[in-house]
Amino acid sequence: PKKQVEPITFRVPSGKCVLVGGLAKIELIGDSKPFLFTFFVANEIKLHPTDSSKADDFTATHVGKMLKPPLEHGVERMKEIGEFEYHEIDIQGDGWKQAAADITLRGLGWVAVTGAGTAKVRIGIPKGIGVSVRPPLMPFDVWEATAKYTGGRAVRKSSKSRSGKRRKGVGRN
Repeated sequence: PKKQVEPITFRVPSGKCVLVGGLAKIELIGDSKPFLFTFFVANEIKLHPTDSSKADDFTATHVGKMLKPPLEHGVERMKEIGEFEYHEIDIQGDGWKQAAADITLRGLGWVAVTGAGTAKVRIGIPKGIGVSVRPPLMPFDVWEATAKYTGGRAVRKSSKSRSGKRRKGVGRN
């Protein structure tokens, strides 16, 4: 990353997923209750929430355009990257005040998982990319993430407007 990473939080119910560029798919499966996923990835990587059933078609259509990386020659680059392999992980939630665990994606970043109950998370990544679960590195950042997604458009917020003046309003210092 060229700048400080700005975390972004998504509320993900069962049957939905978040595409991490064209390089990973994080989905909640089974009869899990909704969980909050806070993504700590480079700001240039586009995150896109969608239905799990539509994710593969969406990726094939938008890779290299709306979904970045891979940056150039989207479909050809995806062929070079190869097929995805899937990992299923159960995470026991610690409640809504702090993250229960981090799912690390080697070379991409990590996802903090927050919620109550058990989350059955399915991760799709290119073969050879390591996935691991660790105790949360930043367990309370779910509530201080610079952007949140609740169903509209996922946008990373800035504390300054285009004119350089500080904005005032809810959640801004």
